[in-house]
Amino acid sequence: MGMLSKQTRSLFWFGLLLVGVLGAAGVATAVEVGEKAPDFTLPSTMEGQISLSQFRGKQLVPLEFYVNDYGVT
Repeated sequence: MGMLSKQTRSLFWFGLLLVGVLGAAGVATAVEVGEKAPDFTLPSTMEGQISLSQFRGKQLVPLEFYVNDYGVT
């Protein structure tokens, strides 16, 4: 009986630690209508890198997000 209690306490503390680590990992939040999109950088189709901030104040940039057919995001 004492061993089960010790295992239960250990599992509880492990779960608490895991929740704390995942919570501190940084959760992405949704961007509200009217807010600026966060900057990001991606490989360009014309060599090099391109970032969203390069276009800020110059032109509108449509962003499209989708899930692929393989279920991997």
